[in-house]
This record gives sequence, C-alpha cells and structure tokens, in this order.
Amino acid sequence: MDAAYRDQILVNETRTELKGSIAAWVALSVGTAFAAFEFAGRAEPARFGLWLGAVGLLLAAWLAAWVRFAARPPTDAAILAHWIPGAKAGMTLANVATAASVWVFLPVAEPELRALLLVLYAWFLIIQFAAATEATQVLRSAVVLVLGSLVAWLAVARPPFFIPLAVFLLLFGATLVAIRRFVRQAVVKATAAQAAADAARMELAAALVDLERERDAKTQFIRAASHDLQQPLHAAALFLDRVKPGGRAAEQAPSLGGLRRALTAARGLVAAMLDHLKLEGGAVRPDMATLPAAELFERVLLTQGAAAAEAGMRITTAGGSVALHADPLLLARAVENLVANAIRHSGGRRVMMGARARRDAVTIWVVDDGRGLSPGDETRIFSPFEQGARVGAAGGFGLGLASTRGLVELMSGTCGVRSGLTRGAAFYIRLARAEAADEVKCAA
Repeated sequence: MDAAYRDQILVNETRTELKGSIAAWVALSVGTAFAAFEFAGRAEPARFGLWLGAVGLLLAAWLAAWVRFAARPPTDAAILAHWIPGAKAGMTLANVATAASVWVFLPVAEPELRALLLVLYAWFLIIQFAAATEATQVLRSAVVLVLGSLVAWLAVARPPFFIPLAVFLLLFGATLVAIRRFVRQAVVKATAAQAAADAARMELAAALVDLERERDAKTQFIRAASHDLQQPLHAAALFLDRVKPGGRAAEQAPSLGGLRRALTAARGLVAAMLDHLKLEGGAVRPDMATLPAAELFERVLLTQGAAAAEAGMRITTAGGSVALHADPLLLARAVENLVANAIRHSGGRRVMMGARARRDAVTIWVVDDGRGLSPGDETRIFSPFEQGARVGAAGGFGLGLASTRGLVELMSGTCGVRSGLTRGAAFYIRLARAEAADEVKCAA
C-alpha cells in the first residue's frame, strides 16, 4: 500500500477513534469508581493508592486531550507526529494499570467477586479488540500484560481449578490476537482494493474526458472543414461560371485568376487538414539531418513568396549560415505555417525569417510588423481549432499553429510566441544545435 495512502488511513482512523473515545472514557471511569468503592477498605493501601493515582492521572489526561481535540482539531501532520504516539502511550499505560490491578484486587476478593473481576478483565480485552485501530493497535501488549498478570497470580495463589482457568485464559488471548490479525488482513486487503477501485475510477473518468474532448474536436473539425471549404469552392464555381467557351483571353483573365486563387485556397485548406490528421494519427516520422538555415529559407520562399507578393508583403532572411539539425521537410512545413499566418493575418508589410545559435540550441524566428496578438492569445493559439482574436475574415481552420507545434515536437523541439519584441508578432522554433545533437547521439 502506498505510504501516503496508509498515512491518510491512519489519520482518518485516529480522528474517528478520538471523537468516539469519550464512551470508552465513561466506561473506564465507571469501572474505576466501582473498584475504588468496592476495594477502598480491603486492598493494601499503598498498592491501591498507586493504582488509583495512575488511573486517575490517565483519565484526567484523556479527558483533557479529548476536549482539546474537539475544540481545536489538529492537522494531519500533527496527528501523525504527536497524537498517534500519545494515544498509544495512553493505552499502554491503561494496560499496565489494568495488569497491576490484578495484584491489588484479586488477593482480597472473595470467590464471587473474583469471578466478576475475571469477566471484567475479559471485557476490557474485548473492548480493545473491537475499538483499537491500526493507528493505536496495542491489543497484543494488552493480552500479554493483562492475561500474563492473571496467569501469574493464578500460579502463585493456586485457587480451585487454577490450571484449567489459566489454560482457558491463554487460549482466550491467543484467539483474540489471531482473530484481530485476520480482521486486520481483511481490512488491509479491502482498503487496497478500494484504493485500486478509486484509481481505476479516476483513470476511467480521465479517459472519458479525453474521449469526449476528442469527439468534440473531431466534431468541430468536421464543422470547420465543411464551412471553410465551402467558401473557396463556392468562389471557384462562381468564377468558373464567368468563363465563356471561345471568349477572349483578356476578358477571361480575371475570372481565371480568381478561379486559380480559389482552388489554391481550397488546396491549402485540404493540405492543413491532411497534416493535422497525419500528426494526430502518428503517421509522421522525422528523418533528421543537418542543413544550413539558408536552405530552409529557400524552401519557404519558394512556397510562400508568391502569396507574400500578392499581399504586398516583403520577406527577408537573416542568419542563413546557422546549421540546423532537423527533418528538412517537416521543419520547412512548420516555418511555412508561421510565414503563411503572418501573410494572411498580420496586416503588416514585412516578414523576417531568421536563425540564431545560442550555446546548445538554435532558434528560428518568424517576425512580422503587423497588428500583433491580443492579450491572452499566446496561451491558446497553438491548440487545434483556435485562432487569434484579430484574425478577422481571413478564415482558416485554426490548425496551422497546432500543426507547427506537433511537427516541432516530433523533432524534440519547442515553439511559441514572444510579445513585446516588435510591434507585430514574433514566433519562434527552438531546436537542439547540430553539434549538441551529435554528442547526444554518440553518447547513446
């Protein structure tokens, strides 16, 4: 059983036992009053006084502890550190006082009263058997002290039938200890089973939450796909209707250009969907290599240069000589997503791609001079189907940055956005340096 879970069980048992111990205190007080009244004039004064003083001190300390516990409940740490050891010490003192009372009362009691006292001693042990918890378990010491004292007195006094009575008391004590052991084992097994059931219930609840989240994400994905794909396809159909067979090329150029742009937008949306589905399904595996940052920038310019020119934006680069350790195609796709976002959503005039090496990491930056992000966007825009508050009518599924994060994580990198560096947005991808990656590979 886990130690923390066991400690919590001990704390809970102690709280329950201490709250209900006032009933045992009343019973012990009544028994003490009966013995004091019955043997005050018959027991040996010194022994009787010592016993009565010890029991009276125990009862007073017990009542004070109960009042303090009820008035100011202690913390779990205080219970483990102080209250449980104190409760064990108090019960052990009660066992010692009860065992000592055998030599105070039995020598001066008549046979009938002796029989009653034997019943009361057995009742005392049964109460401990029923009430003692794992936190304050002293039943074995109680059996040894009380029954050992009784058997020793029988062996010394030799009353009638003392041998069968001594054997019975020994068997009675062994039975109590054995039953208590079996009961405790059953309690431990039941507690462990309950803990396992609780853990399984929590895992099931978490799995159901994940399943519901995945279902909602797929529903949102289908809804977004059906909505956003309809726009470029509808536009393509309108432009296609304007194309007349046999018409002049100059007259049909605007329609053909619009048709081309609509189909290009639809193709981009489909590509984003396919990237997301591949990443989600674990179908993408990186093929790591070392390449200069200039090669990465050339790939991105090849795919995004025309879109930037059409949007009236200029793409610049810096740090082309920095060595990168990554999958060239996956890294290009990740940076393309960042550049495409800047072109479509920033509203700026310039995008800069740069690479900078620092110690054991290389950072790739995509910085624009546009309108920037709204407060709170940084924490959510890398989640699927999430877009910044200033996207406007540019459209999209909200998968570009989520795809970038997934691609970068496949290459053991990180990505994010820094605010305050420029007027616009500054996105980064951080990867291990080529030299550091080679060292790790060699060490493995």
